Order: sequence, then C-alpha cells, then structure tokens
Amino acid sequence: MQKKQPDYSGPVEIAKDIFWVGNRTEKEFESNVYLRVFRGNGKQFNLLIDPGPSPDFNVVSSKIERVLGPNYQIDLVFLNHQDPDVCINTVYFQRHFPKLHVMTSEDTWRLVRFYGLKANQFIATEGFKTGQIKANTGHYLRLIPTPYAHFRGACCLYDVEQRVLFTGDLFGGLSATPALYADKEYWKGVKIFHQLYMPTNIALKKAVNAFRLYAKDMRLIAPQHGKIIQANLIDFYMTELEKLPVGLDLDVDSHLFTENYIKALNDMLSKVKTEVDPAVPATLLQSFRSDGSFPHIFVTRDDRIISLKVGVEDALKIFCSELYHHLQPGQHAAVRSIVLNTLADWNIESEVHFPTTDSKQTASAVEGMISFEQKDIDSLFDSLMK
Repeated sequence: MQKKQPDYSGPVEIAKDIFWVGNRTEKEFESNVYLRVFRGNGKQFNLLIDPGPSPDFNVVSSKIERVLGPNYQIDLVFLNHQDPDVCINTVYFQRHFPKLHVMTSEDTWRLVRFYGLKANQFIATEGFKTGQIKANTGHYLRLIPTPYAHFRGACCLYDVEQRVLFTGDLFGGLSATPALYADKEYWKGVKIFHQLYMPTNIALKKAVNAFRLYAKDMRLIAPQHGKIIQANLIDFYMTELEKLPVGLDLDVDSHLFTENYIKALNDMLSKVKTEVDPAVPATLLQSFRSDGSFPHIFVTRDDRIISLKVGVEDALKIFCSELYHHLQPGQHAAVRSIVLNTLADWNIESEVHFPTTDSKQTASAVEGMISFEQKDIDSLFDSLMK
C-alpha cells in the first residue's frame, strides 16, 4: 500500500527509529540524509547515514535536534562513497562531536580523509569479515559492497531489524516533484540519473543480485538522492535497474546508428527554423545547455546537437517533449508533421507521443527531469579553508 506523502518540513520517521532528516529544496536533484537511533541493553547509539552537502547542514542538524533533543550526540557516520554531496557534512559534525567515528570502505576513506577527517576515528567496512555489524544495543546491520556503482569503493547498508536498505546513489534519481515516496513515474528520473552516472550495467546487475538476498522481506529502499521506494515497488525497481544499459553500455550502439538520430534531430531543428519559427530552435537548444548543476542530456555547439548522453530513444522523446513546450499556439500541427516526416526520411521507427490539443503547454513533460536551476552550492575548498 502506498504511504501518504508526509510533511517533509520536519523529520519524517520512515520506519521505527529511522528518520529522514534531509532537506527538500523542491528542485530536481534532491539529497536525502537518514538518522538511525538504536536503543537496547540500556544503551543508545545514534548513526547518521550519508550526512549530505554543506548547504543543507543547518536543516539537517535542526531536524536531528527535533528527534534527539538539543543536547544530542552523533556517534557514527556511515558513508556510501566519497562525493561531497554525500559526505561533506561529516566534517562539520566531527567538529561538533570530536569523538564521532566514520565508517566507510578503504577506497572511500583514501579520498574523504582529505576533507580533514580524523584518521584514528576511521572504521573500515573491510574489517567486518562476515559483512555483519552488531551494535552494543543488540541490533544488526549488513554491509553490501556495490563496486563501481558508481564508485569502486561504494558500500550499501542494510538494517536487518527494520529491513531498510540504504543505497547511496543506487536507485537515486531526478525528482519531478518534491514528494518523499516514489511511484512508478519516478523511474523516468532514476533511468536518466543512472545512465549518466553509472559506468556499466554489469555493476548494476551485481548490486541488484546482492540486494535480492534480502528483497523478499525488504520494506524500504532509501537512496541518497530522489525518493524512497516502498515495499510494493521494490521488485519493479530492481527488475528495471538490473536490465538498464548505462554509461559505457550506451556507447556500444553503432556509431552510425547514433549519428543517424543526431542528424534527424538537427534536420528537425532546421525545418522548424525555416518553416515554422526561427526563434524556437535557439530557445530549445538554450534549454538543453546545463547550468553546471547536472550534466548535459544533449551536447550542443552553435545551433546544432553534436552528441547524446542518454540512449537514442530517450533522447528523441525528451527532444520532442521539450520542442512542443517551446511552441506557440497554432504551431503544433506543423511541427508534428515535421517530426513524423523527418523520422520517416531518416528511416527511424519510433513512437513519439504528441499533445492532443493545439494549445501551448503550461509545463514541460520533462521539466522536472532535465531543466535545472542554478544550485546554491558552497565552495568546498572555501569551507575547509575557513
């Protein structure tokens, strides 16, 4: 059963004693932070998982305070991998809590140590030979290495008691809405995110195969980006992910095959410019140019597309959706004809869906996936040098 979307302005208890304490910016690339509170044997142990980027520190800290009280203590931080948006807040938490330990893989530690973390308070995941951790409260955690997904030292964490899998970038995605829990529509953002960031499907298959050992009883998948996946959708997302071509897999297609699509897209641009409205191609291409907060879907030069960063079918669908979004009333029928005729000219067989009305769309069909505002990201080096 799908959970009701919670109020994410405060901490959200996603499972017993597991709290989402992240920040929702209502932009497309959201970060999630999780707090696990262990209680048992007369003890309490507080674990923070992937503490997030520096702009979110105050929000994360205040939400933790609402859970644990003003004099709270964080005992351990777990890091999936080394990216600053995953782990830079560890630096600030360790300043607040000098005894704070950091658990991560040796490969990850070789990089995050340069943030200024304390070497004598590092705990290597490789030190747990069975992959099992027993807390002094009596609780158990499982370490699940996921090499090259996307970093060679990436490691996921499974809460055995609450049956929650913390996956880092895996199952992360672009969010069309700020909602905390995923539906099937979220897959579109997951697909694009993984195709851009994951190196190869082999790494995804290996990771999903390891997750399936626990999937039968799993309640939640909690990624570091995007939305939380509930039990009723876990099999759907695992099945889709393990067969998804990503990264280098997308380059396996014939160069001539990809070039054929690129030429068709540029042909559409030329025809729209000469036959419909010369301003449309310019504004469309400008919308494809990344502001730096996320990689390009299309690589452009001057007034042409020169390369694709996703599969050709996905590129075509995104192109057509955005093209329609940039049209004025009365232009849709002519552009629809151009698109269909151009695909036929280039011998491309593909389903392209068009709006049923001839009115200007009020929102892009993929606005929540590929159009990004400039993110207010603090300079990592400036922060560390203060």
